[in-house]
Amino acid sequence: MTGPGSGPQRVNDQNNGPGQQAPPPPNYGELGSGQAKADFASASANGGWEFDPVAMDAVIKSLEDCVDTDFRRAQDEASWLTQIKPAGDEVGSHGYTTAANASGAAYQAFLEGARDYTTSYLGTLKQIRTAYQAQDQAAIDALRQIGKVD
Repeated sequence: MTGPGSGPQRVNDQNNGPGQQAPPPPNYGELGSGQAKADFASASANGGWEFDPVAMDAVIKSLEDCVDTDFRRAQDEASWLTQIKPAGDEVGSHGYTTAANASGAAYQAFLEGARDYTTSYLGTLKQIRTAYQAQDQAAIDALRQIGKVD
C-alpha cells in the first residue's frame, strides 16, 4: 500500500528529511585562491626557500595555456553533450536523451568550476609574483641610492 509518508518517498524523507535542499555549490574561485595561498605558505615556511621568478613564470604560463587552450576546447566539446536528440520517438530514446543531456550539463558545470578554480589559483600566483618583483625592485632601488649598484 502506498500513500503519503510511505514507499520510496518515506525512505528519502528518512535519509534526507522532508523537503531538504541540496547544499549550495562551493565557491571554486575562493577555493583556488585559498589553495594557492596555502601552497605558497607551505613552500616558503621552511626558511630555505627562495623565490624563483623563472620557475614561477613557467608555472603561470602553463596554467594560462591550460585555461586558454585546454578548458576552452573542453567547454566547446562539452557544448555538444547537451544537444543530444532522441534516436526515436519512444520512451527509451527520450529517457536516454534526458539523462544524457543532464549528464552533459553536469559536465559543463564541473568544467566551469574547474576553470574558476584554476583561474583564481593563477590570479593568486600572479599576485605573489608581483609582490616579490616589487620587493626585489625596491631592494635594487635602495642599493642604487647608496651607490652599490648601477
